[in-house]
Amino acid sequence: MQPEQFLSQLRAAFPNTPIHGAGAFTQWGTTYSDVAPYTKHLEGRTWEQLDRAYILLNSDALGFLGTSHLVAVLPVYLRSFVEEGVWSAAAGMLPIILTRPEPGTDAGLGIARFEALVDALTGAQRIAVSSALRAFADQDPDGSPGRAARAAFDSHWNTYLHHHEQRDP
Repeated sequence: MQPEQFLSQLRAAFPNTPIHGAGAFTQWGTTYSDVAPYTKHLEGRTWEQLDRAYILLNSDALGFLGTSHLVAVLPVYLRSFVEEGVWSAAAGMLPIILTRPEPGTDAGLGIARFEALVDALTGAQRIAVSSALRAFADQDPDGSPGRAARAAFDSHWNTYLHHHEQRDP
């Protein structure tokens, strides 16, 4: 998928509404060390207005953000993933967050948080996540970032893209 096509998909899937930073870390991440500055960067901006350099530099926040805030910033990380490939600052953290934990483990976000994320996403947003993971994995099939993206894709997200492609060839 071309980056321009993916950006159009993101814009169609994720609303361009202002994000309210208050409470961004209260659900899951009260121990995150940069709560105040990250929250300040979110306040009142849409995902397209966020300071991408700052948000991407702080990709570790993904593991601490509450579900609704994670969904609100996810398109910034997905966009970087597709546009910048292995050079994306999200290349390390995003596959961890998006990999469904194996039964009996609590890796990545943990099963409860992973399921909360999936449940919070619309169908179009799930397809965008699937598209980003597959595009990244295809760009770097033999590298560890590409293998991590493929593992995330295969762990859960391939279902959405498969169904989408069957409906809309």
